[in-house]
Amino acid sequence: MSRYKIYQIDHYDPKKVGKNKRRLAVLYGALFSISYLVFHVFVYILDIKPSVMFLTLFPLVLGLYIWLYYKLKSDLKRIKTIGDIEFTRSCIKKRIGDSLTEYEFRSIEKLELQRHIPSINSGGGKNDYFSYILTIIFSNSTSESLIISEKPVDNRQNLSIANTMKTLKKIIEPQITIIP
Repeated sequence: MSRYKIYQIDHYDPKKVGKNKRRLAVLYGALFSISYLVFHVFVYILDIKPSVMFLTLFPLVLGLYIWLYYKLKSDLKRIKTIGDIEFTRSCIKKRIGDSLTEYEFRSIEKLELQRHIPSINSGGGKNDYFSYILTIIFSNSTSESLIISEKPVDNRQNLSIANTMKTLKKIIEPQITIIP
């Protein structure tokens, strides 16, 4: 079916990294509305000239936009690809370095997919994510969590990991949960 990259994040809590990135992305998106409101409050309510406000507010907002943009992109450069994971009709194949591990769907009780780091590129929408956290819960009550890419390794396929999970949900027995 599809192969996706497995990432390593140099942080003790990868979920916290994703949560902070989502907060920064919301702030980045809301900055325009907030600056627009502040501009109009100062111009119309406090009766300050628009040219003075533009000259003082524009460089500040532009600097904040640039800082937030680089803050959002900075951690993406530190993420390392350590392997890949492949979903087939009968099993999951995980390659990390020289090691190959296959998980039969019979031994898996549940698969959970959780959004991790939002996408920063200009072509992406609000629902696009750079990475997801895939948790594999086995029948013997053990689990494994992996940070995987949203887009497949194969450039010919444009099937996101969420779509792959929806397709797997129709084919296999284990329960699949996609957590927003």
